[in-house]
Amino acid sequence: MRLAFTSAFLSAAFALLLAAAPAVPAGAVELMYPRGSAIGLVPPPGMVESEQFAGFEDDATKSSILVVDMPAEAYDQLVTGFSEQALTTRGVTLEDREDFPLKGAKAILLIGRQTAGPVSVRKWVLLVGSERGTGIVTVQVPEAGAAAYPDKVVREALSSITFRNVADQAGSLPFAVTNLAGFRPVRALGGTTLLLTDGPKDTLDGPDQPVFVVSIAGGAPRDDERRQFALRALSTIPGVKDLKLDRAEPQRINGQAGFEVMATGADARTGAPIKVVQWIRFGPTAYIRMVGVTKLDAFPDVYDRLRALRDGVEAR
Repeated sequence: MRLAFTSAFLSAAFALLLAAAPAVPAGAVELMYPRGSAIGLVPPPGMVESEQFAGFEDDATKSSILVVDMPAEAYDQLVTGFSEQALTTRGVTLEDREDFPLKGAKAILLIGRQTAGPVSVRKWVLLVGSERGTGIVTVQVPEAGAAAYPDKVVREALSSITFRNVADQAGSLPFAVTNLAGFRPVRALGGTTLLLTDGPKDTLDGPDQPVFVVSIAGGAPRDDERRQFALRALSTIPGVKDLKLDRAEPQRINGQAGFEVMATGADARTGAPIKVVQWIRFGPTAYIRMVGVTKLDAFPDVYDRLRALRDGVEAR
């Protein structure tokens, strides 16, 4: 199952760059990893972790730091996409673009301003890439807060950026996988999703290795909506095509209401035949979705292990 980085991905990245952030009271100065992120930093004095987004904020000045982490292979496309022209079309005036020294990673710092009506906001956007991942760290400071967050203070915070390993990141997710069934975690995303595989490669670029994905999200569809809900979710799996439904039926999963969907299809890049199984476990206000993707001929040998993974997923 491939993770493709398209124009839609870049649009989402720009949306996060331009988003205005709400804020809360201020305080701590230690290395922090916001909301399950792979990227941590020491926020400037006056900022605390946000409860609204992955990052930090200061209510007094309406300043914020937004942290977005992505797979390592996204870095080159990200750097290309954040051109001066692209920023200008989104209302950001670029003043400087420079290589930024960061231990164990490559990084480019973009500095500019964005004006929305009477409000002018200073922006620092750091594009950072390492073997452990890629990130966009956006600092935005309204003119009224400029004295609290001068360039030197912002650079000190950005210089503290650190990537943590997948095991540590997985430990902060709102669920645990208690039976790995021979799989290993290779990536965690957005504080809500864990990707696991079995094989020598950590990159998920085809069907050669089985993949298992666990994610959690808010929502509680009614009993009569669950079939359509599950089928819509199946249609969003990236990197697969020509899906043909094998079965779709309600199922108890770990004592909770659930739904299983099984389908055959093809890898979108190579055309190789694949098998997909999706389980959704419904709670009163949220659901856990689990997806396994394997080569078609490997599925009989992997299916019991996928079920063991499924049964080992527990909400924290």
